[in-house]
Amino acid sequence: MAVLNFTLSEEGVNALRDALACLGKFSDEVSLEAKKDRLVFTTLNLSKSAYASFSFQAGRFFSKYHFEGVPQNREKYFCKLYNRALLSLFRARSGDTLHEREKDTTIEHCDVAIVDEPGKKSRFITKIVFRNGITTKYRLPFEVTPPVHAKFDKDQATNHWSIPSRTVRQLMDHFGPGIEYLDIHSEDEDTVNFTCFTEKVKNGEEVLKKPLHTSIAIERDEFEDFVVEEDKLHIVISVKDFRAAIQHAGLLGCQISAYYSMPSKPMQLKYESDGIKCEFLLMTVGERGAPGQKAKRTRGSAKGPKPPQLEAAASRAASHAPTPVPQQPAPQPRASRVDPVPSLRPPITRPSQRPPPATFESESLFVPQDDEHQWDPVNVGEDEDEEENARLEWDVRGDFHPPASNMRSMMANQNAQESRPDDEADSLPSNLEPTQRLSQVRRFGLFDD
Repeated sequence: MAVLNFTLSEEGVNALRDALACLGKFSDEVSLEAKKDRLVFTTLNLSKSAYASFSFQAGRFFSKYHFEGVPQNREKYFCKLYNRALLSLFRARSGDTLHEREKDTTIEHCDVAIVDEPGKKSRFITKIVFRNGITTKYRLPFEVTPPVHAKFDKDQATNHWSIPSRTVRQLMDHFGPGIEYLDIHSEDEDTVNFTCFTEKVKNGEEVLKKPLHTSIAIERDEFEDFVVEEDKLHIVISVKDFRAAIQHAGLLGCQISAYYSMPSKPMQLKYESDGIKCEFLLMTVGERGAPGQKAKRTRGSAKGPKPPQLEAAASRAASHAPTPVPQQPAPQPRASRVDPVPSLRPPITRPSQRPPPATFESESLFVPQDDEHQWDPVNVGEDEDEEENARLEWDVRGDFHPPASNMRSMMANQNAQESRPDDEADSLPSNLEPTQRLSQVRRFGLFDD
């Protein structure tokens, strides 16, 4: 007696074929697990970095479904099959060129039975009945091996978002076929960046893979909901695995949801359609963001007014708080340059107009309102008055005003003369002694005979 019997309609055969094609992108082997209420296909890739699971509901997906089980276990039955051979059974049959449109409607129904009895060979038996009256029958061997399930704790996944699969599929069409990694992060409150990149690989001097970097920003209004506990959190996953899930979700036309916590923890991609539940677990790497900052956006709140920017107000308030001024090294005195031509204008000492020393908060482009007076010009009126007073003019009165230094020297000489005795004053010559004779200078005509 068969362990499991089920019947698929035409639409069921197409849906099962799409699921097996998606599982084939992860591994060549697929595990089958049958229960009374559902049939589950799972796979795990060789590097154990990606896990995929497709669950088909017994009452909604199959036309007929009957699970008998084995004497050792009446609750579930499991086995492992070669995916490529299994996929070839449900491949799309194409007719001639005149009936190319009807290539997917040639199957009327498909009957499947799993036989595993003592003394008989274990077989996966498939019987396909076509509308033209042709019936084909296949027998595939399998191995009774328990499946490997990946565990995911949804309670620890504090970050999640949902988006229509059609939007993400259109986004992935912009990335080339050689992309390896996908970085999902948000830099602001309005957009989410999907950045694909490929690392450079060299073998000696030969470049095997050239680096490639492509980034596309998606507005958060495209997401049904977007909740990220850490700001600027970078989650990096494999593009190949993510593309396989997105392409299958696009065939069903449903909404895809992602749940994750932090880098190095798995990300769960989840979506479901009529009688089909799909789940993917992908390994992640990346960088942690700033803790304590939560980015939350739903479609309902995205269309409403934006909340006040409390972070900007907090940073502005922090700029008014006194901060310690870092000690700057004393500038080295410059060597005084000797001016070859002395200026007639007296020196004017002006206050320095250098900006105040920089603080830790001075990196902003704007100056706080309380400190904006420190950038005003210093003593503008006083400089103009000093320049007018320092102007050199001709004294028409004819009075000679010696500088203060000369006046002090003359007064000192006068006091010294008054203090000298009269005999010393008489001994001094009243005039200068001649240096030349008159006979020597008369020839110049300076003196009359």
